[in-house]
Amino acid sequence: MARWDDGYVTDVVYSYASYREMTPAWLATAALMLGHRPPDLTQPFRFADLGCGHGLTATIVAATCPHAEVWGFDFSPAHIESARRLASLAGLSNLHFQEASFAELCAQPPPDAGGFDFVVAHGVMSWISAENRARLVRIVGQWLKPGGLAYLSYNVTTGWAPLLPLRDLMRAVVRTRPERTDRAVAVVLDYLDVLRSAGAGYLNLNPIAAKRLSEMRAQDPRYLAHEFLNADWAPLTFAEVAEAMGGAKSSYIGSATLAENVDAVSLAPDVIRPVMDAADPVLREMVRDFGSAKGFRRDIYRRGVLAVPAPEQVRLLDAVELVWSGRHPETPILLPTPLGDLQGLPEIYTPLMAMLIAGNQTIGAIRQHSAFAGIAATDLLQAVVLLIVGGYAYPALPEAVRARARPGTDRLNAAIGTINADGGDIARLAAATTGAEVPADPLETLVVREKLGGQSMEIEGLTDRILATVAQAGRAVQRDGKPVQDTGEARAIVRATLAGLLGERMTVLARLGVISV
Repeated sequence: MARWDDGYVTDVVYSYASYREMTPAWLATAALMLGHRPPDLTQPFRFADLGCGHGLTATIVAATCPHAEVWGFDFSPAHIESARRLASLAGLSNLHFQEASFAELCAQPPPDAGGFDFVVAHGVMSWISAENRARLVRIVGQWLKPGGLAYLSYNVTTGWAPLLPLRDLMRAVVRTRPERTDRAVAVVLDYLDVLRSAGAGYLNLNPIAAKRLSEMRAQDPRYLAHEFLNADWAPLTFAEVAEAMGGAKSSYIGSATLAENVDAVSLAPDVIRPVMDAADPVLREMVRDFGSAKGFRRDIYRRGVLAVPAPEQVRLLDAVELVWSGRHPETPILLPTPLGDLQGLPEIYTPLMAMLIAGNQTIGAIRQHSAFAGIAATDLLQAVVLLIVGGYAYPALPEAVRARARPGTDRLNAAIGTINADGGDIARLAAATTGAEVPADPLETLVVREKLGGQSMEIEGLTDRILATVAQAGRAVQRDGKPVQDTGEARAIVRATLAGLLGERMTVLARLGVISV
């Protein structure tokens, strides 16, 4: 009898996760920067997340875009139950979750036929069978509206090929173990460490595999179980995905990892020329992957390629608003790129950061500022891209959308705090300004719940309530990853943490739309 899970790890649920690159404001901004007209976020739109897991991304989109109709699909009943609980606690009527496999979705029409403006699938394609990949692409082809955007992320052969034998060995070890998959991960890593210490030739000849093995020790066992231990694990080439998506009438327009659209900061100088010399667009992307040893792609596809006229693109880009993330710049400003940290030119980045810290800025306002007179528009746009990639700024939802996002966002963030108070581990909050997630320590989510509930933020009383919540959840305050037994020390740790949160951090969260002022 065939297994319902098709060999996918289901004895342990995936960790809660959300990714900014999947959200409407991010995808719309990326498409516009790449020269394509995005869906109009001020109008009602439809969003589908295929393989949604616990549904955190879909829930954030529904909360921050109340005029959107949002769907999440996953074949795991545990994931869908979890997603529906969070949606119910947040009281989101525009959000729907359905338990269904890709085979089942292929056999039925799209929900409420009419198509979707966004169809996203994060971390799915490389972890399912070839048959299910074909079904996933078929769903995109059937559901995506003309002009709609699809987001597909997957492992790439150029970065993962050396891991294939290591992953096969991990699977072989797990098959001999009786433990739940995530608990067997520690046994697997111990076994591989023994081989490495013994001088296993494969690891000696493949330093990338040895490096990844070291990194696994610091990663969540649930992540490792879902990353490496499914029956299907197939890094792909860009050509494979592009050919399949071509059959779905959708064309690649660029990467949701924005820095990868700028060759100057993503490829070594001597590699740029071979990339530019490749006349065929598929070959060009293959050479890019080869030149950067790319391990993961976040591809944006569009159903129909219709370049936006230059004057319209400038007008739409000028209206894009940026919000400061709360991250302060170093001196000098360092910007992470695929080639490593890039030192930003002070004459561009110092005034640019000063503007963002002072308040939200449109790209048009930035272009017109006297500090940037004489600087080419392309160079200034590249600076904006690098600030976004570096986590200094986020693209914002249109102001008309943000005005309606407050109630749902407040309810969702309170719900996240409630789940964490009951022992959950959601390390994200929703931001009404950006329509995306904000990384947050679970303790911070408890503080946000207190504030949204109208509780006093007086430090001593807040410390008492947080300590009581932590104890009720069966948890302990930790220092350096270890439980603190002394109650006085635990109180001092929580109090110091809260004092930090109640300063500039609360102001930043208010600007991001996580809390009300």
